[in-house]
Amino acid sequence: MVLILRDIAAQPKEFRQLGVALLAGVLLFTAFNWIGLLIFNSGLRRYYCLEPAKVLCIGHSMSEMGIDRNLLEERLKVPVAKYCMNGAGTHDRLVMIKHYLEEVNTLPEVVVYDVSGRSFSEGLAANSYALFFPFMDESRAVDAYLRESASPAEYWQKKLMPLSRYDDTRLGAVIRGWRSDWKNRSLKKFSAEQFQHNLDAGEFWKISFDENNLRLFDETLAFLEAKGIRVVLAGLPCVDMLNRAEPEKYEQVMQIFRSAVRRYPNVCLLDLNPEFSNQYELFGDPIHLSIAGQKAVTERLAEFLDGMIGSRRKSEAKDSPGYLANHD
Repeated sequence: MVLILRDIAAQPKEFRQLGVALLAGVLLFTAFNWIGLLIFNSGLRRYYCLEPAKVLCIGHSMSEMGIDRNLLEERLKVPVAKYCMNGAGTHDRLVMIKHYLEEVNTLPEVVVYDVSGRSFSEGLAANSYALFFPFMDESRAVDAYLRESASPAEYWQKKLMPLSRYDDTRLGAVIRGWRSDWKNRSLKKFSAEQFQHNLDAGEFWKISFDENNLRLFDETLAFLEAKGIRVVLAGLPCVDMLNRAEPEKYEQVMQIFRSAVRRYPNVCLLDLNPEFSNQYELFGDPIHLSIAGQKAVTERLAEFLDGMIGSRRKSEAKDSPGYLANHD
């Protein structure tokens, strides 16, 4: 910077004025970008709940629209974090978990990981890595993922121009973070008649088994198992019409989840489809819950988690010196 100022001072007056103006413009642009990033990131961190919690919900839009973080926290009476990104696949979720643990530096007691018949399918956003750009300076896991996934030109553009890391979706999350708003606001209504036409035409999200998704799912469970974190594979409901569209493949997916429960002692499966998938009034579309659906499913999830957390509290109480047998 000193050398630049010296060079400007050595120039004729008109060039000095131009040089000073250009330098001032660069400094203002840089300051605007970094100050803006700090302001926006404060809201985004709040929306993604990057703070200590007993329960951490990880997922994509099914969890984003299906789990009411405030209601879940109210029912459980413990801190709840909800880190969900629209379009987040298996790789994204592993990065999200590592990012959360880096930022918070405190292990949650339970991770709620949403699953469905399409958990291993292709079809989620191909550039979902871009969701992480706002945090590229804050997390080793995020930065490594972006270096691996983005082109060098894209990576360095985001690195040097911080506000370019934000799009309309992320800005919406910033505003909701400032408002502490994790509720489903969608007014969409599921139409069984219209969806039947889509099924008849073969226009629906097909089940497939991407090897990379299968590997990363297993890697995620192994990572959490090694840290002693309990995992609830939460089968958030999709409409039964979609689940029945490819029954053999759907059962294969469910067998993968059951196999994971057998292999990992800290993993359990909560499939909410039998209870909710035929209640079409609870859906906004075939895979996303409506406002009423979010409330109903969150209440049911809270009941299940309360049993898990309550049993842990009772076990810890039994191990404490002051515990009396008649407390049971």
